[in-house]
Amino acid sequence: MNRKEASNHIGKPIRVIDPLLGSYIGELVDIIAEPRKPWRGIVKINAIEQYPVQNLSDIKNEVITRPPFTSGETYEIIGSKIEPVNVEDLELNFEESLRTALLNEISHFNMEKEKVSHVLNELQNELQKIDPSYTIQSSKEADYQYYTILKNSKDIYLNDQNNNLIPLSNCPFEFEINVNGHWHAVQYDDELSFVDDQTTNYEVAEGDQIRINKQQFDPYHIFINELEKPALDSLTNGLKKYEMSHEHCVNCHNNLLNQYLATNDDKYFKGVNFISYQNKSETLIVQHHYERKICTDGQDVTYDRFEFTNDKGRRLLMTYTTESS
Repeated sequence: MNRKEASNHIGKPIRVIDPLLGSYIGELVDIIAEPRKPWRGIVKINAIEQYPVQNLSDIKNEVITRPPFTSGETYEIIGSKIEPVNVEDLELNFEESLRTALLNEISHFNMEKEKVSHVLNELQNELQKIDPSYTIQSSKEADYQYYTILKNSKDIYLNDQNNNLIPLSNCPFEFEINVNGHWHAVQYDDELSFVDDQTTNYEVAEGDQIRINKQQFDPYHIFINELEKPALDSLTNGLKKYEMSHEHCVNCHNNLLNQYLATNDDKYFKGVNFISYQNKSETLIVQHHYERKICTDGQDVTYDRFEFTNDKGRRLLMTYTTESS
């Protein structure tokens, strides 16, 4: 906006846009309009819309570029970076807006990481075709979280590298233990015992190392593993109708997981999960409406409804429920 429009906009919300430093919402407190010079605005920052662009070409000690503005502070900003904004569209809580901006940035780099990993693997395969002696480098080790078995009185714990103790009996994960120099997938049984899918029993000792694939910590991985097979099939088939797959997931708000973690006593859970998918041509949002009722004297009740909506307005509804519901 020009200086005349700016003078009429004092005290109103504005947006500050910088191609490299991100986008912010604030209030135009005052303007500085000197003759024959670009006007400048005195702006109070209230929220962040877009995190700064990260420079990957020159990684130094400061790995990430952080927002240059702080909530509630005023700054002098050149007028060319200021524009009016509709107050109804604003998120004015700085902490919440920062959280959203960071989540968006993390989703972006997770997608980029997958692309880079795929290209790297293909390049290594091509090199191995012409040079069979070349060994493909694996990033498997980085995919695992390692723990040490610790026994304290009657309780068994997992001890991580930061000395955080996790009760083993409360871990709903698949583990891997080292058996004769090879990592072997097992489930926790009791005390220091683990069992594999062939019901073979393995004993570990205090001080032994155990590992968990980090993918199991991913909210989307937990989300699809919680679904019963018919419900998962419904979700998978729905994604196929949009030429999408589970690999296209870019963000998962797993509200059911949050409910499970927040209580030990509740037997009934109801709510909505929000999952977004993206391919080269479109974005898809899935609202997963769920109900879970844990019955101690009969079959648990399960209800799943998937509402698909893409950015072109195309919608689809798929539902799964247990017979008793």
